Amino acid sequence: KLLIKGWWLPVGGGDYSVFAGAPGITWIEPPDLVITPGGNLSVNCSTDCDQPQFIGLETQLVKTQVDNGTRWKVFLLKNITQDTLLHCFANCFGDAQMIYSTTVTVIQPPEPVTLESLPQWIPVGQNFSLRCQVWSGKPRKNLTMALLRGPQELSRQAVSEQDPGKAAEVTFTVTASREDHGVNFSCRAGLDLRAQGLGLYQKSSSIPTSLGAPRLLAPKLLEVGKKETLRCDIDKLFPVENAQIHLSLGGRNLNTTVIRDQDMLRATAIVVIAEGEKEGQWELTCNVTLADQNRQVQENLTVYKSPRDPVPIVMGVLLALGLAAMAGAIATLCLWQNLRKSSYQPQTLPLQDRTPMEGPEMGP
Repeated sequence: KLLIKGWWLPVGGGDYSVFAGAPGITWIEPPDLVITPGGNLSVNCSTDCDQPQFIGLETQLVKTQVDNGTRWKVFLLKNITQDTLLHCFANCFGDAQMIYSTTVTVIQPPEPVTLESLPQWIPVGQNFSLRCQVWSGKPRKNLTMALLRGPQELSRQAVSEQDPGKAAEVTFTVTASREDHGVNFSCRAGLDLRAQGLGLYQKSSSIPTSLGAPRLLAPKLLEVGKKETLRCDIDKLFPVENAQIHLSLGGRNLNTTVIRDQDMLRATAIVVIAEGEKEGQWELTCNVTLADQNRQVQENLTVYKSPRDPVPIVMGVLLALGLAAMAGAIATLCLWQNLRKSSYQPQTLPLQDRTPMEGPEMGP
C-alpha cells in the first residue's frame, strides 16, 4: 500500500488523476496508450513536484530507462502483447509518494463481423430488423458499427459502452421497399485509431445472398503438350473487390489472371500438360471466397497422350511396296525384251538355181 496525501491506497488501485493540482502530482505521456500487438512503447513519467527524490515506473513488462530530467524519466517497453497496467510514481521531498496508474491497450481489429440471416421474402412497407455482431475490436471506445445497403451506408452506431469481453451487437430497423428487391445488406465494423497514429481498421460481414455458384469453362480432354485455356466465372458478387478466386488442377494451384468487372469475378489460366505427366482423370477446382463464405465447384478432366496415327504409315508402306513392285515389273519386262532382241537374228536363205530334172526316157 502507498500513502498519498494521508490516504492509504493499494498499488494499481486505479486512476488517481483526481488529485490533479496538488503538489507532487505525477502523470504519464502519452495519455492514451494504444499499441499494436508486439509493439514497443516509450512512456514518460513526469511530476510537478518541486524537489522529486525519485521517479519510477512499476510494470510487469521489461523496461529500460532511456532518458531523464529533473522532473521526468522516459522508459522503453518492448514486445507488448497484452493489456498491461502501468504505475508511474514520484517520491517528493517532505511529501508522501504520489502515483498515477493507467493501462496500455493492445488493439484488436474487429473480426469476425456477422449479419443475422434475413427472411427470403419481406412484404413491401414492412419493417424488418438487421442484427449485426462483431467479436473483438479494441479499444471499444473507438469502435463503431455501420449498416450498408449495397455500397450505401444507411446508419452507424457506437458500441463504446458494451462489455469488451463479449461480442458487440447493434440492431438496425429498415422499412422494406421495392428498391430493396435483390439488394445485399451488410454490416461493417470500424476501429478508428487515426488520432493515435495507427490508422482505420475495417471489417465487413458476409453477405448471405451475394455468393452464388461459380461456373467452370474448360475442355473435357487435355492433350499432353497442347495449350488449353481454363476459366471460372461467378456473377452477382458484392462487394466483388473483397472476393478471392483460385483455380487448381490436379491439386496444384494455377497461375491465374483475375478480372473484376462490376459484380462479376473471373479467373483464367493457360495450362500445358508436360510430357511425362500421368494420363487419366485430373480434378479441376474453382474456389471463391467472400468474407467467411466459400463456394467451390469441381470437374474431372481427362489427360491423354495422342498416339501416332497408323493409317498414314500403313498407306505409305503399301504405296512404297506398290511402287517397288511396279518398278521391278517394268525392269523385268525391259530386260526380257532386251534379251529377245539380242538372241534372235533373222537369216537370209541363199537362192539357188534349180535345173529342171529330166524325166525318164520314154520308149516309142
